[in-house]
Amino acid sequence: MRITRRSILRTAIVIASVAGVASAAGALVPSAVAQETILSETTNLENEYWGNWDKGGKVAAEALGYKYVTLTNGGDPAKQLSNYEAQIAAGTRLFFGVAQSTGNLRAIVEKVAAVKGIYVGAWDTLPWFHPLDVPNGAYAPWSAPDDSDAAYRLAVLLFKSIGGKGDVVHLTGFAGSNPDTARNDGFDRALKEFPNIKVIVTQTANWNQDEARKVMESIIVAHPKFDAVFGQNDSVGMGAMQACEEAGIHVPIVGLDGIAEVMKLIKEGRMLATASFTPEWQAGFAVVKAYDVEHGWKPSPLETMMFTGTIIITKNNVDPYQKFLRGGPLPFDWKKMSHVLHPDDWDEQNAAWPADPEVLWKRTNIKKPDGYDLPKAYRDAKAAGDVERITKLYADHYKAKIPE
Repeated sequence: MRITRRSILRTAIVIASVAGVASAAGALVPSAVAQETILSETTNLENEYWGNWDKGGKVAAEALGYKYVTLTNGGDPAKQLSNYEAQIAAGTRLFFGVAQSTGNLRAIVEKVAAVKGIYVGAWDTLPWFHPLDVPNGAYAPWSAPDDSDAAYRLAVLLFKSIGGKGDVVHLTGFAGSNPDTARNDGFDRALKEFPNIKVIVTQTANWNQDEARKVMESIIVAHPKFDAVFGQNDSVGMGAMQACEEAGIHVPIVGLDGIAEVMKLIKEGRMLATASFTPEWQAGFAVVKAYDVEHGWKPSPLETMMFTGTIIITKNNVDPYQKFLRGGPLPFDWKKMSHVLHPDDWDEQNAAWPADPEVLWKRTNIKKPDGYDLPKAYRDAKAAGDVERITKLYADHYKAKIPE
């Protein structure tokens, strides 16, 4: 195993934390003799998504011998920055999470880089600020589910469920937000493949269940006959379902996020499907990446920004997926994800492939700054065919599947 440290002190910590003992199967088991802290920082833990995120991060950190700390910012970007400053002052050097606003991202990374720490990004990315723009691997890697891909697959499922033809209602989220823009992109790509699908109404519901119900009630008055509803998230989908059921209308309805309430509705046949981003896996995956980078793994240029897979949940696979959502053990081997602990047979246990930052950031409609170009290492790797190589590499290593 290659172990690269940034200081004598951190070398001592790592030696203690990874020395471990060999198990009966010969695997390396990190020891708890000395623990280094890893910080997760989110908006709140009352939200179901972030509560599940916290669960995955904690379990992965424990598996790798880290002390896990989670802080919340209540939606306040200034509070988020103060959280980082306090933890850095306390000696924390490993961080992962989301930026409360993308404007915070550069400041967070610069603070972490100044103390020779590591920041693993998730979900939020600042347009035209690539991990390779930051020296010494302080910001690497970044990963997020591909919202466009998830929406595309879900829309295809929805359209097929009505025989590839009919009238569809499309209820969107916050106009101009990154997730909404990406999900619109995926929906529109699916729409091009089904010329007999007609979108009769597209209207925002701002990710809100009550608003979606009221919007859908108005749509039903104006257009009492339609064949399906695409909700831009689960809350919107549930609001649309409530309005439809109150009007005695039963049509296929989908959402995105994979929340527990929608799982129940899918089992009951009241909603068709959802797209789950599996936050437990996302957070644990970020912990593993921090561990790997800290212990000498250097992601190749195309591995510094990765999209990760989304599970489409239907009646056919909701039961095994619900099992760990109800508090059962998470079905992930965190050590097996590690490129350091398993250099030859690592398995991310989810789909992962290189994200194209230009495509990703162009969806935001934020113009590339004059004079900016993507890092040369990234451009050279892409020209050399590394997109195809890395995509195949990760597909070949993907053996243990998320219940699906």
